[in-house]
Parts: sequence; C-alpha cells; structure tokens
Amino acid sequence: MYLPQGAFAPVPTPLDAQDRFAPTALAAHLSWLKAEGLDGALILGTNGEFASFSLAERLEVARAAAQHSAGLKLLLNVGGCALPEVLELARAAAACGYGAVLLPPPWFYRAAPAAGLVAYFRRVLDASALPVLLYHFPQQMGIGFTDELLDAIGPHPWLAGVKDSTGDEAELKRLSARFAQGSYLVGNDKLVAAALQAGGKGSISACASVVPDLVKSIRRKPEQQAKLNSVRGLLEKFGLMPAVKAILRRKGFGDYATRPPLVGLAEDQSRQLIGMLDMFGVIKW
Repeated sequence: MYLPQGAFAPVPTPLDAQDRFAPTALAAHLSWLKAEGLDGALILGTNGEFASFSLAERLEVARAAAQHSAGLKLLLNVGGCALPEVLELARAAAACGYGAVLLPPPWFYRAAPAAGLVAYFRRVLDASALPVLLYHFPQQMGIGFTDELLDAIGPHPWLAGVKDSTGDEAELKRLSARFAQGSYLVGNDKLVAAALQAGGKGSISACASVVPDLVKSIRRKPEQQAKLNSVRGLLEKFGLMPAVKAILRRKGFGDYATRPPLVGLAEDQSRQLIGMLDMFGVIKW
C-alpha cells in the first residue's frame, strides 16, 4: 500500500472573477510547485475550501488536477456529510489516479454516537480502492480521532495513516506513535521539523503552496524551521487562506477570487503582505 510521504501543498481552489473554477490557474500553480521540488499536493482540503463547492464542482476540480498534476503525487480530500457523495469522490480519486484520499469526520454531526461514526468510516474504508488518511482537525471539524475512536474503527487494509492539523505537539507525539508503521503527516508548518524528528512521513502545510522550497528544505536543514515559522506567522496575521491566495494572485497564476461567506484580502492588505514578504526575501516573484 502506498504511504504518502514528503512535502505536500494543500492548494487553494482557484476561482475567476465570475466565481467559476479556473483550471488554468490550478495547472500553473501545480507546475510551479513541481518545478520548486515539492513532492505532492492535496486537492480540495481545508485550504482548498472544499466545503464551498458542490459535488459536481469538486469532481470537476479533482479531474482537472489529475489532468494537470505535472508529476506531483496527488491526494484528494473526499470528506462530506452525505455518505453517497463521499463514496463517489473516492471512486473518482481512484479512477483519476490519485495516490490516496483524505477522510475527515462528518463535521455537521458533532453529536453523532460513536457507533455511527465507526460505521461511517468503515463504509468508506471498505469501499475504497485507495489508501485512506484520516483527517484530524477537531478545531475545525468538531470531531477528533481519539484513541477510543481509532480503536473502534480498528485496523483496516486501506487505513494508511493520519493528517494531523491540530498544531498540538501532544497530538503529534500521540498520533505519530500510533501510526508509526503507517503515514503520519503534520498539517501545521510550525511542526514540520518536529514531525520528521518523531518519525513522521512528512507534511501537508499551507506555506508549501507559496514557499515550497523552504518547506521541502526542512528535511535536510531542520534549522530552517525558524524561518518557516516566521512566514507562517505572517500569513496567519493576515488570515491563512486569503494570504495564500493574495500571494498566488501576485505571482500571476490567476484571480483567486473568494466565494462568500469567506472574503479575500483588501488591496491595501495585499500590498502590505507582499511588502513584508519582500523583506523576508523568501518568495521569488
């Protein structure tokens, strides 16, 4: 079974000024990430604003990314609250040649009984034709993968590991040990070096979309973690997702418009962000 490893970017899903998916922008971004030495990309993750897109749109994005992968290893987030849609996305990922799928909890059902959650995950695992990474982000999803839930889901031939986006060092320690024989991928830029030191397989982190070479370098040069922390802190100051979009727009990849209820950076904010990044000297325009 393929175990995802290396540095992955959770790429934004580009929209044009008319609120339509822009495949040319996605293709340009993926090609640049490959040229910068990144290992892969997560399509339609949290930074890809997957919850803002219909099933038909998500299928369109998934297929376009596979067509324009530029040689990157691709992962697809198939999460949703409607089980038939999750299964359809998982089938599409397999048909398109994705390496693995990510599966968050069904976040709307935060009070679902444990038995129901276990049945949900087992249904997807049983139907999957690809390795599955559980997507652990309780701050956003409202449901976390506790040891009790993981024990109840149990081992499964397609359960490959976990993406841990908590940013919590205690969770890093717990889950990297739990999936020591699988794939532990950290989802916070500030813990990339710590995850690799703990035996993790790599990262899926926001900064990889804009400074892929810096994120990739942490494996060889863990002392670069301090510089990566500074970039991450700056993006968080402006709002992680809108800041990444503003940078990609400045690089000329596309409009990277934002669909309500989310909003992008105002023009003056974008100029301030770009100016501060120029002082860091970490992005080649």
